[in-house]
Amino acid sequence: MALEFTKTEAKQWAKKNLKGLEGVIHASFTPDLSGLDEEGIRWDVQYLIANQLSGILCAVEASAMTFEERKKFVEIVCDEAKGKIHVSTTVLQNTVEEDMEMMKHFEKVGGTFILLGHPVQFYPRTPDEIYREYKMMCDVTNLPVNFYAGRLHVRNMHPSYFPLDTLQQIADIPNVVGMKLCGGGPIGFMVEAFRLIGDRVLVNDPMQTNWPITILQYGQQWAGAGPYDASQTPDNPRMVRLFNTFVEGKVQEAMDLYWDFLKGVPGGGGGSLGGGADSYFNTGIVSALPDKYAQWCLGANGGMVRQPMGQRLHDYQKDGIRARLRGLGVPLRDNEEEFFVGRVNYSKGARMKKY
Repeated sequence: MALEFTKTEAKQWAKKNLKGLEGVIHASFTPDLSGLDEEGIRWDVQYLIANQLSGILCAVEASAMTFEERKKFVEIVCDEAKGKIHVSTTVLQNTVEEDMEMMKHFEKVGGTFILLGHPVQFYPRTPDEIYREYKMMCDVTNLPVNFYAGRLHVRNMHPSYFPLDTLQQIADIPNVVGMKLCGGGPIGFMVEAFRLIGDRVLVNDPMQTNWPITILQYGQQWAGAGPYDASQTPDNPRMVRLFNTFVEGKVQEAMDLYWDFLKGVPGGGGGSLGGGADSYFNTGIVSALPDKYAQWCLGANGGMVRQPMGQRLHDYQKDGIRARLRGLGVPLRDNEEEFFVGRVNYSKGARMKKY
């Protein structure tokens, strides 16, 4: 698909176009989990658009899918979102070669930009090897790249978990337009990222608790990806309003919204919005189910995902999610069977088997 800018223009394009909040879409599956549920995926694209987000990230790494299913998933999302909202995808496959194949495919089906991290089967021995691998992957696509260092954790190279000289080298790659910070990482790394490369790329912190610093002090204009829709509704897009109010410099109004948001967050901002207990920074594991359950409560498709990401949500975890969502003052969906098979499938008569 032809792009409206060249690689050398990618940074300028991003500065002009990447603003606001980027949401997350997880794959939906058929009730027996044997294949993708295309109608359910398309439903969730429209649900996220209605939430006034500026972009959608296809979280292909957060559900157990074959490589071909991952390619089909992003193709469905791009088709449904075409001309309506930016679409990105995580490129965190098994190997460098799979990463490059996914990038080529995503560009072909109409993706907007890429969140590029490091594949599982990558063992860098030196900072220079990190740069060479990253440069090689960026060279195979014309799409803008949002750089993600959050899972590599090469603390042996630098106590920030990523070599800072390499960070600056990567920022100079023509189509690297942004850098996503990892939730739970060292605050010093956040400061260094804005200080060292914030004049070249869009450093973006997805954590709402940090926005009084990252927006007001460092000029962050875009955040993602995160399950922001699980803390708002289309009629009350309070996360979008919170972010935009900070960007507009309305400090008192923004802080009032900030504290109102934190009232409903477990641990005053240190807990998980979805109910997971482990630190993402340390595990690197994205649990799709808490997000999908919260989204379903508010109108999304829902549906179970495959193991190992699809371990059952316990009743007390669901109760915690629902208690937080009640603060939004909207009716929550409560037919658990609908969640298990997916809202679209349930409307077509699908039900859980009885034994």
